[in-house]
Amino acid sequence: MKIIITGATGLVGSEVVRQAIASERITQALVLTRKPLPEDIPQSAKVAVVEHKDFAAYPPEIMEQLAGAEGCVWAIGGRATQFPDVETARRVHVDYSVAAAKAFIAELAPKLPEPQKFRFVFCSGKFAEWDQEKPLKWLKDTRLIKGQAEKALCDLADANKDRLEVWAVRPGGIVKKHAGLMNALTAYTSGFITVDHLAKATLKIVLDGHADRILEADALLKM
Repeated sequence: MKIIITGATGLVGSEVVRQAIASERITQALVLTRKPLPEDIPQSAKVAVVEHKDFAAYPPEIMEQLAGAEGCVWAIGGRATQFPDVETARRVHVDYSVAAAKAFIAELAPKLPEPQKFRFVFCSGKFAEWDQEKPLKWLKDTRLIKGQAEKALCDLADANKDRLEVWAVRPGGIVKKHAGLMNALTAYTSGFITVDHLAKATLKIVLDGHADRILEADALLKM
């Protein structure tokens, strides 16, 4: 399967690239990125870097480089506090992911053999909240923004049922894969997940789909 990966300079996205290289079922990974890949990502003929400066727009020259892709693991994002302001966080999570999904619906999905649909896996977070009016006491902006992105993508899939499938993964927290035995055990017993486990889970979903559209931390840990 030929897939698109975003967020490859971050913790999750870079690990998705590594696991894609290792997977016999991934034939090519098209890495959509603003920056060069981290040096610790192995060189591989399976990886094609597509430099993209504006994630709000997908001109023909970008779509030509993404031709043939059948799915996407979208790993751009983070906590709202990691961005300059809430609106920037919202733009990155919601506007960018929706713009990409719309472009994939318009340009990539029609070229897939029927009845295949384009698959989009969105890396969200635990406690993401769809109800934008719900009062929240902690991590309010992060939870609402991720929930808004999830809902927008799911609404888009519902409106394009013959072209797009969407899943959102909600890890409770992410631990580096070499965090040590005690940290790893603490992570699993606390509902957290190691980054390599999460990356493998996202690839399994993009390859095989899943019965549940929203996958919470416990479901990811079982994959």
